[in-house]
Amino acid sequence: MQRKHLHSRQTSTPVHENGKISEEVSLNGSSREDKYKNPVQNGFVKEGIHSVKPNQKPNGVQDDHSVQKGDSYITLTGHRAGEAAIVYEHGADIEALMPKLRRTDYYTEPRIQELAAKERAESGFCRRVKDFVVGRHGYGSIRFMGETDVRCLDLESLIQFNNREVIVYMDDSKKPPVGQGLNKPAEVTLLNIKCFDKKTGRQYTEGPKIEKYKEMLRRKAEDQGAEFVSYDAIKGEWKFRVSHFSKYKLGDEEDDEWDMDLALAC
Repeated sequence: MQRKHLHSRQTSTPVHENGKISEEVSLNGSSREDKYKNPVQNGFVKEGIHSVKPNQKPNGVQDDHSVQKGDSYITLTGHRAGEAAIVYEHGADIEALMPKLRRTDYYTEPRIQELAAKERAESGFCRRVKDFVVGRHGYGSIRFMGETDVRCLDLESLIQFNNREVIVYMDDSKKPPVGQGLNKPAEVTLLNIKCFDKKTGRQYTEGPKIEKYKEMLRRKAEDQGAEFVSYDAIKGEWKFRVSHFSKYKLGDEEDDEWDMDLALAC
């Protein structure tokens, strides 16, 4: 009787001291070998069964931007891994479409980085940028009216700001017909247009002298085929509109002419 009792204890399910069932035998009586054949239990993958983490590829390379779904990976942007090369090439194509501007004293509105982001979000955006602005800090800016196709424009070779002067299409042989490219209606702002008394160095900001100076700027705009918009004597900011582009400026000779007119009026 005692021998039979010992045999019964040896065939019972092994139990750890903490009361958990040993991993050697599962709850349904399956063997350790069965556990490896069916690694999923209650919807979870058991540890140690060669499971692959969602963001880990079999070769050990991490891919933090994808999660597994079915038989393929889907990136967080919604593209499958098989489309990753297409997405990358599309991004490279977008960079190639952007207008070129390497000088740090020049700027655009929207900024080129913003143009790239908008093109990624909406294909074809750069073909119709509304009220596109190109400027140079301390010199002035141009706001192109309406929609402008800015793709692949080399802005540095097309637009040049000098003191109280702006030139678009410096090489007339490369200028497109009116209404195409940047040869289109725009509003120009030139800076450093200030009214001084050359004898004393005093800057005028208001009064009769400013009104005469403003009239001189109005005539100068009309002489160049432009439309006078405004003049801010304090900022030294002259705005005018053009229907197409050439060279627009206020030269020193205009200031000399204004001084002479002022002297005759006195």
